[in-house]
Amino acid sequence: MTPEGGARVLDEFLRGAQQRGEASVALARLIACSIFLLMHLPVRAQALLIGDIKSWLIITSLGVGLGFSLLSLRWARLGQVTALRLYLSMMVDALVVYVSLGAAVMWPHTAFAGVLREPEFVIVYLAIIGAGIRLSERGALFGSALHGLGLVGLLVFDRAVNVSLITYSPPEMVFAGAFFAVSSIISHSIASRTRSLVLQGANAAVMAERARQRLGVYVSEEVASTAMNSEAPLALGGSSKRAAVLFSDLRGFTRYAERLSPEALVEELNAYLHDMVAEIRAEGGVVDKYIGDAIMAVFGVPSEHPDDAARAIRAAARMGVALRRHNVDRAGRGLPPLAHGIGIHYGSMVAGNIGTAERMQYTVIGDAVNLASRLESATKDAVVDVLISEAASAAAQHAGLELPPLALRGEIHLRGHEAPITVHTFVA
Repeated sequence: MTPEGGARVLDEFLRGAQQRGEASVALARLIACSIFLLMHLPVRAQALLIGDIKSWLIITSLGVGLGFSLLSLRWARLGQVTALRLYLSMMVDALVVYVSLGAAVMWPHTAFAGVLREPEFVIVYLAIIGAGIRLSERGALFGSALHGLGLVGLLVFDRAVNVSLITYSPPEMVFAGAFFAVSSIISHSIASRTRSLVLQGANAAVMAERARQRLGVYVSEEVASTAMNSEAPLALGGSSKRAAVLFSDLRGFTRYAERLSPEALVEELNAYLHDMVAEIRAEGGVVDKYIGDAIMAVFGVPSEHPDDAARAIRAAARMGVALRRHNVDRAGRGLPPLAHGIGIHYGSMVAGNIGTAERMQYTVIGDAVNLASRLESATKDAVVDVLISEAASAAAQHAGLELPPLALRGEIHLRGHEAPITVHTFVA
């Protein structure tokens, strides 16, 4: 993963967390406004009909809060909550809070003893903390400043119009200021700490993906993903698998390489391997290892498929086509053509971690692997590019999928095998 890609992932994580934070606040506001509307509408219905200003202000502010909550939830679901919309949402919070409390101050009820004594006053602190849940540090500061101005204005207005009714003392105002400060600190702490945790989690995910990609450079991406996603600890050992093994090796390349500089050798070999591996992967094969200029690929490890043998055979045919294209390119650069031999076998083998606890390798071992390697070596004496065992041919045809035309080559004797092996090759 590139640094730009990592930064994009971090931004997406944070953006997603902010969307969820705004959705949580919007849902809480939706519930609160709905409850207050259900409480106020029955008792204020008559007052609304005669145009009572207090009733209209309260009901309208609650309606605005409810409607904007639905809109915010839709934005959050679509991932469209922007910084501007966050600030607007906090202003709607303030509107609902201070219209309700302001109406109580402007038109006090018979038991009114000052706005600080109103039970609804606690929603000021909840609104301040709600600003931090949106995971924007600037938003938390904006919310604190907004409610600070609203709170000061509310208290000044209360003392201006209800001085004879107020029973709260200066210490209670100090406590209100202390609670405001605590709420502001909690709000900012929620925003900064949770934002930090989100970024840490996102960064860990980026690092894990980067590690998986880099590990996939040294082992196959499929094996890397299996190792990274497994919750079980890595341990030595393996299990029996039925898979197809493909060995390929360049002909005469060792002698040709003696005339090349190390830089030229690496460049030519990498160019060949690049073209061949692309065809192997196109058929779902996993490159197990490179052995000099040889390639060992497996079809069916770590995940088995019913057509693994057919995939290996099709990969060999594609490699032949790719080699011809590769040689045309080499001819254009004044380089001699390359030739390779390929051996394919299908059978049982052991797949797993081989080595030591300090240094292990996920690979396949067994007689089926050795037989594929010896089939590749036998292509020299057979003077063909590809030799396919009868087991691989039968398994591929059993899958019922399209295959390159095959010709029976007959029986050959392989080193290390007493019985002769029936083999096939591609029709010339």
